[in-house]
Amino acid sequence: MRRKKSEWFLLLMGAACFAAVIFLWLMSKISWSGTGHEVVLMGDSVVGNQFHNGDAVDVVLSEKTGLEVCNLAFGGSSVVPYNEELWESLGSEAFGFEALVNAIVSRDFSAQDSAIERNSTLEYFPERLTNLEQTDFSQVDILVICFGTNDYANQVSPDIFEEVLGDSVGKLQAAFPALTIYISSPVYNYLTRDGEQIFCDSGEWGEYLLEEYVLCQERVAKQYGVGFIDNYHDSVINAETVYEYTIYGDGMHLEEEGRDVLTDAISAAILKDLE
Repeated sequence: MRRKKSEWFLLLMGAACFAAVIFLWLMSKISWSGTGHEVVLMGDSVVGNQFHNGDAVDVVLSEKTGLEVCNLAFGGSSVVPYNEELWESLGSEAFGFEALVNAIVSRDFSAQDSAIERNSTLEYFPERLTNLEQTDFSQVDILVICFGTNDYANQVSPDIFEEVLGDSVGKLQAAFPALTIYISSPVYNYLTRDGEQIFCDSGEWGEYLLEEYVLCQERVAKQYGVGFIDNYHDSVINAETVYEYTIYGDGMHLEEEGRDVLTDAISAAILKDLE
């Protein structure tokens, strides 16, 4: 039985609409164009916080390298997710390195968006998350990963730390093969408990020393063929000088002089490879 012209017209219109929907969906996936940066920092509050005297780490690093540096670090974050009562409302697990890498690779930041909706006490988090969501890592030249202190403070197993860090670096390499990656270790520091300063090499904080996490980072860097910046062993910040370079009574966050030391090491590694 022959179809009427009107029926053929409706069929063709339906097919055309379906094809248009598929085309627009494909184009949204293919043509997404986020922001690219020359250098991106990811890490915890040592590089992420903006409230200290002097310029922030990203500003100083940009001045020393002559490159555009985007700070995508979140205070309180770590490589291995943790969820203590203090952080439950913030959802710190959403800002751990593993969770952020998964979000970057999948382009699904719903967990981070939800965490920020539940807590707005950290004023720079929403803006920084927006910057992260808009960053196209296929257009990023260099990523500097600056974690470790909070993993030590939380006393997560170094074996788990090393595994999660390695897996996350591997995911980034698979998704963005042109990305140059550096792992920048924590500096020597001390933490404070009940008013007592506990140095990271004393063994009094817990079962694991900060150095163990640094050695894990070094092994991961070697395994995955990425740069390693040893701020723990190769820095002027040590047990004798830590008071000069960190905030008094804090021992972990860097004063202006400490940020100068840290950015010297990072910029030296980057500029050496760019020669």
